[in-house]
Amino acid sequence: MPIFSYTGLNTKGSKVKGLLESNNKQEALFALKEKGVYATDIVLSDGLSISSSLSHLSKSHYSSLSASAPEASPSTSPVKTNSAFKISIKESFKLTFKDTLIKLLNTKIEKKPSQTDIIMFFKELYSLINSGIPLYDAIYEQKSDVKNHYFKKILSEISLSIKEGKSFSDCLSSYPSVFPSLIVSSVKAGEESGSLAPVLNKIAAYSEEKYNTVKKIKASLIYPLIMTVVGFLILFYIVVYVVPIISKIFKSMHHVLPLPTRIVLFGSFLFSHYLILFLLLILAVYIFFKKYMNTSKGRRNIDGMLLKIPVVGKFIILNEVNLFSQSLSMLLTSGINLNRAIIIASSNFRNTLLKEAILDANKSLEEGNGLSGPLYKSNLYPPIFLKMVKAGEKSSNIEEMLLTASNIMKSEIDFYIISLTSALEPAMVIFMGLMVGFIVISIMLPIFEMSSLINK
Repeated sequence: MPIFSYTGLNTKGSKVKGLLESNNKQEALFALKEKGVYATDIVLSDGLSISSSLSHLSKSHYSSLSASAPEASPSTSPVKTNSAFKISIKESFKLTFKDTLIKLLNTKIEKKPSQTDIIMFFKELYSLINSGIPLYDAIYEQKSDVKNHYFKKILSEISLSIKEGKSFSDCLSSYPSVFPSLIVSSVKAGEESGSLAPVLNKIAAYSEEKYNTVKKIKASLIYPLIMTVVGFLILFYIVVYVVPIISKIFKSMHHVLPLPTRIVLFGSFLFSHYLILFLLLILAVYIFFKKYMNTSKGRRNIDGMLLKIPVVGKFIILNEVNLFSQSLSMLLTSGINLNRAIIIASSNFRNTLLKEAILDANKSLEEGNGLSGPLYKSNLYPPIFLKMVKAGEKSSNIEEMLLTASNIMKSEIDFYIISLTSALEPAMVIFMGLMVGFIVISIMLPIFEMSSLINK
């Protein structure tokens, strides 16, 4: 049953708001009226359309006040009633404007459900369906525990669509930003094979594994990122605030300054006087880079450069091929044929070179050739992945071989995360030390020269 969010006034003129389950807006309005609530705004979950008119509000509220007010003399009764009526209209306008503004802001700020929400949804859905609870009841049961309003709205609409006879996979496909094609295709395969519960369990396990991998990578980059930000802030302070003070002393000496000192003073002058232009230049470079990345040629060039960076390139390959292996294995065990599964699983690739290589190999597979041969020629995929794919082709058990390859690659990814973190920390320390050392030496050089001249 749909969930409606309402805001209104009670018989005392106080603001009230909450959630109400009803078949449609008309029934919701009637239910609220019976409770003594006169709606100023009633919407389906987080929608922004105002369905109850202010004229209806004013009439209902006016009649309510007239009925509930004690009898008074003819000379005073109209004045009080009109006064209450004017206050209620004024309050209703304020509440409507305020609530609409809040809803607009919430719509801009509100994010789609987190990966944790998705994982918990599929885990609980698997448990409920595996216990014999019908799909509609299982989804309806979950939406009451969901805290994300947008996700609650989605589940409400999905449960309503399922009640009307729509398939679960078709319902999920209506929200591609929340449920990607990989999940939709797996659910569809589970529905067709009559094994939806095991597929949901695999989706939950895959989503959790992917989430843990991403979280591990982000956690490893936090410390180097903090060091970088703090280091640049220190450099910025020295260049913009400290160096200009010292430069005034150098100018009063009327002495030809060494080249390093002139470079530092020139950089300080640029940062101090043209900081806005410098920031605009960075913004322009960023916009140009984004536009260049949006072109097919630019994306291929950047992706190719990333794969050639020592350690980083190897890490990108391992991480992306690992996710591809997991998703491909899940799709195959769900009952999707290999060609279709490769096309769906390739959406995990962010690197265009890796994606193009697997799609080219898939074309070769459609022509009756093997999958491992073209991948060997691409010289991009990890050897362990290629060996397992080749073994899977021979044994006709490629999904298990892909899982084995994924488990091996996960251990290698952990090693590269440690290696990257270990390399980044000293690299940042060395870089910041060189920068600060160069500035200090540049400042000290004129002082040494002046002291040597004085001694002579």
